[in-house]
This record gives sequence, structure tokens and C-alpha cells, in this order.
Amino acid sequence: MEAMSAESFNRPGAVDLSGLTAAAQSTAAPAAPGPGGSSWVVVADEKNFNELIGRSMQHPVLLELTSAKANAQAMSDELDRLTNEAGGRWLLVRVDVDATPQIAQALRVQAVPTLLPILAGQPVSQPIQGTLGADQIKDLTEQIVQLAVANGITGRAAPVATAPAADEEAEQGPSVDPRTVEIEKMLDQGRYADAVAGYDELLAKTPGDAVLSAGRAGAATLQRLDGKDPRALLEAGEAAAPGDVDAQLAAADVELMGGDPAKAFNRIIGVIRVTREEDRERARTRLLELFEMVGNADPAVAPARRALAAALF
Repeated sequence: MEAMSAESFNRPGAVDLSGLTAAAQSTAAPAAPGPGGSSWVVVADEKNFNELIGRSMQHPVLLELTSAKANAQAMSDELDRLTNEAGGRWLLVRVDVDATPQIAQALRVQAVPTLLPILAGQPVSQPIQGTLGADQIKDLTEQIVQLAVANGITGRAAPVATAPAADEEAEQGPSVDPRTVEIEKMLDQGRYADAVAGYDELLAKTPGDAVLSAGRAGAATLQRLDGKDPRALLEAGEAAAPGDVDAQLAAADVELMGGDPAKAFNRIIGVIRVTREEDRERARTRLLELFEMVGNADPAVAPARRALAAALF
């Protein structure tokens, strides 16, 4: 697969999505919930399409145009799995071209299945047509995340829904955590400081709540990166000494949001190894926050915890 580049981000001739039906404030329909019931996969129609594409101002959106006639269910299943495992590094927006042919026509899609990565409301590559295997999909999504970070888009997608119990779904529809609905709106609006304050208020009532702690860590990371040039932060971290706490923690934020938690963790552990007292404690506290953010299920967490213990003792 040909690598995408930052130069393609605003390339001439990019498809203008603004001519589609005006966005409607409707609830997106979830598909294929991931572990724990959360899903970052949403089915689009004419009513919610523009609103979903608009989220690419905050985080990557991967648009999948498909059809039952395409015999590509295995590819869709793999997209669902990788998307939900990524936990918000991008949002997968699925379009059934049989149900909504207008969207495919507007995008001039010639065949299905087709994938189209979207950042800041614009495609960042030519449509990727045909069935892709698991490794090809993984390569594509890694490129999208890296390109997003390079262009200053470092947000994470909120889950579109959580899966209710089967006997409740018909009556209740998709459920969301009612505690964080307003906070998620703040995140979508780029109001990261308000979101952090909102999480702090909730945590004061329910200390130690893992879900809220993870959400707060994510909001705080977005707040720290807001308005910063991710590429410059990474370059500064590489140029700085391991004991330069500010530079190394900022670079670790970028690496984490760019989809490389292991590299972020190792960078902070390097700080812990060469610092003492307040600087060491600050780095240790940040590392624990990032552990909370990605969750213990992430394969990078367990080895990083062992490395942290070795660095401390």
C-alpha cells in the first residue's frame, strides 16, 4: 500500500464534502460493539453523514463504503475489530451504498468496498478500492493516525454508543454513560479544560472510578496538546536531554496520541531513571495517568509497569 503523506492533506482536487445534505442532529447507529460494549463504528445515512465527517476536525475518520453485494463482510468485520481495539484513535463510518446511493454518487465511488481516510473534512488519499486483508487494514490505519498527528489532529473519538443487554436493546436503544454526555460534548467542541473540570467533579463523587479516571487522563492530554505543533514537540523531545522533564513528557503525549503507547511509556521511564525527587514524582504520576488512559488490556502496559518498578527500585 502506498504511504500517505502530509502533502496530500490539502491536495488540489480533494473531494468537497460540503455539498452533501446539511448535517442533522441525529443519533448515530452503532455497529459491532467492542470489548466492554463500547463501539467506535457507526452507520451513516444522509441525515448524519456531514456531522460524522465533521468529527474529522478532532480525530481521524475512516469512511467505508460497502454493500451486501460486495461479498466483503470479512473485511468489514476486521475493520470493526481493529477500530474497537484502537479505542478511539479513529472513528469508522460505514455507508451502505444500496441504502444511501446519494453519498456514493457525491464521492464518485466507482466500486465497493471502498475505504476513504478523512482528516479535517477532506480525503487524504485516493479512494482505496477492493478487499483488503488484516495486515493491509492495520497498515492503513497506522498511516492515518500518524498523518493526523503530523497535522495537529490529536483528539480521540468518543464511543458512539455502548451495547445494552439484548433484552433491553429494543426498548432502550443504544445506551451511553449518562455521567459523561455533557463532557463528551465539551471534548467535541475542543473545550478540554472544561472537560477536565467536569471529570474532576465526577471523580470527587466517585473516587477511583476507572472509566472516569481514564476519561480525565485523555481530556488532560488533549488540553496539554491543544494549539501545539506535534511535530515540533517530538523534535524537541529528541533533541532534549533525558532529564528535561517538560520536553520529554510533551513528546510522550504526542507518541501516545499517535498510537505508540510503548514508545511514550519508555520515554517517560527514561526520565524516571535519571531524575530525583519532584521531577521523578512528576514523571511517575504522568506515566500512571497514561496507563489509566490506555487501560491495562493494552499490551504495552504490563512491560512498562515492570520497567517502572525496576527504574524506581
